[in-house]
Amino acid sequence: MHAGPHMHAAAFLLTVGLSLAPAVPAPGAGPAGSVTRPMQLDHGRVFVDVEFVRPDGGARTARVWVDTGNQELLVGRDLARDLRLEHPDWPDSGSFTMVEATSPAPAMRFGTIALDHEGLVVRVRNGSAVLPGLPAEACLPARALRRLGVVFDYPARRLTLARPGALAPRGICVPCRVNRETGLPMITVALDGAEVPLGVDTGSAGTWLSDSLTSAWQARHPEAPRAVGAAGSANFFGFPFEPAGTLLLLQRLRIGGAGVDDVAALALDPGFFRWYSRKSAGPVAGFLGANVLTRFRLTLDFANGTSWWQGGAAPRVRDLDIVGLTLRPGGDGGYTVAGVVTKDGKPVVEDVRTGDHLLQVDSLGVSGASMGAVVGALRGRPGETRRLVLERDGEWLTVTAPVTRLP
Repeated sequence: MHAGPHMHAAAFLLTVGLSLAPAVPAPGAGPAGSVTRPMQLDHGRVFVDVEFVRPDGGARTARVWVDTGNQELLVGRDLARDLRLEHPDWPDSGSFTMVEATSPAPAMRFGTIALDHEGLVVRVRNGSAVLPGLPAEACLPARALRRLGVVFDYPARRLTLARPGALAPRGICVPCRVNRETGLPMITVALDGAEVPLGVDTGSAGTWLSDSLTSAWQARHPEAPRAVGAAGSANFFGFPFEPAGTLLLLQRLRIGGAGVDDVAALALDPGFFRWYSRKSAGPVAGFLGANVLTRFRLTLDFANGTSWWQGGAAPRVRDLDIVGLTLRPGGDGGYTVAGVVTKDGKPVVEDVRTGDHLLQVDSLGVSGASMGAVVGALRGRPGETRRLVLERDGEWLTVTAPVTRLP
């Protein structure tokens, strides 16, 4: 796939980049020097509550999206106003447009744990949500965590933040390189016996890899099925390059001594990962997203450059048994079809076109729904169908779409 300007513009949006109740949980019990709170998952992404400090010293609690693939603090318009963050006016452009705040980053707390805000770049979006399709007012970046230990306990749905030395290791120890400036973590995994450096990206629903890596893998596995287009966990935000990516199913990755089977991955132009590598601790050939991370209780010791991986239960629902559409959430709460997945050269869904507006999936009205809810409604068992209500050129139409086993 050729890397064009649209790809790199969207790739930049990824870093400034993505149905939850607004509860404010109290700090949970944990080891001394740590705080544990419930975390909720949507499209595999992690959401928790964090306290932001107002200029008058008061606290403003906000739901945040925890993104270890991003180094900047992103906030929605309403939160920015509450925190008195000054910024230029927004340009008249797309749903993902942000402007850099001229005010310094506010202090932030996770219970009694202070987050790193010194020198943090703040970007503000002209919308109540931090990005379309996300049930959060802010994005908490890796840079705010770079001096802490963090436990993403996906099986138990708990997030723990701890001061250095406060966590007791659990699971398989895997060295983890951390960029001291941005906070982005990376590890080395094994694919077909080869060592592959990958980012650890809690902000991504899926695993993305360089097609220079996957081309060699496909040459060794010519019988492996593939498709074209991002669906399921591979569908990040429906950026323009997603429908052109190659969708693969990797039989096995190894993280330390742990094997991870049946990993969906989207293969993209190497230029994207050269860009990603500039904010990482070193060159990477891709990143692990939530479709892998949710299988673990993952401890990232940002301060000391170590990680521990403790396996949990296998996924209950197959990621890529789904209606094969790439969706793009919009600033108005709606969803647009960014592409239709093709398999063996044919679209897996007929009568749906790029540019159609998705209004309903079975009984789910998608306007205002989170991306996790909409993508989840498209999943099922192969042979089932989903009733899609679409708007095209001002007309409504109904399509019976098959659930397909991808890739």
